[in-house]
Amino acid sequence: MPGSTCCCCIPIRAGVLIIAILSAIYYIAVVAVLAIHKQELVAPDFGPRASICFWVVMAIAVLYSLSSLFGIVGGAAKHRGMINIFKGLYWLMAILSLLASFGLWIFMMVNRDDSVAVCSDFLQHPGSYGETFTGGIAFTKAEADDFCSTRMRNFLIGSGVAVFLGNFIQIYFACAISAYASRLKRTNQHHKLRNLEDFPVEPLGKAHY
Repeated sequence: MPGSTCCCCIPIRAGVLIIAILSAIYYIAVVAVLAIHKQELVAPDFGPRASICFWVVMAIAVLYSLSSLFGIVGGAAKHRGMINIFKGLYWLMAILSLLASFGLWIFMMVNRDDSVAVCSDFLQHPGSYGETFTGGIAFTKAEADDFCSTRMRNFLIGSGVAVFLGNFIQIYFACAISAYASRLKRTNQHHKLRNLEDFPVEPLGKAHY
């Protein structure tokens, strides 16, 4: 778990700033891409739900862009409140990403045979799907089944590793942000105690001369 350093060698404050900067770049890029392709993504052909999904994703991206900016400013200024906002939203996104990515991967595992069947049919009847990468050459059923089964197995293994590593890194970053927020809290409390020591309270009844 992160302590005074992030990734074993980076000071925790610098690590949080790097995390916040990378997060801001990512979510601002998402906002920009959504804004550029808005007309395509909310086209009538996709139905009314497309517009709802678009604005939900846009709102989430804007929210996390702002929280990342709070992380940058809070880390640079050692502002506890901004870092706490960044910490809370980052943890929320990390947990949602964990649940969504593992849920999607499990869904693909459960529906593996159906996906292989669709892929196999695609390769056996390329003309039914228009122009394909096969060049119009049809596979035999055995060839198509073997090709699709191998590709699906490799995809599931690769995506499983990516899901595990991606979520591990995101959870680690969330822990680093929490560690820095706790450090700021301890520092703040230390300053308050020091201020009380600088201005001690006189015992009641003591005469003042």
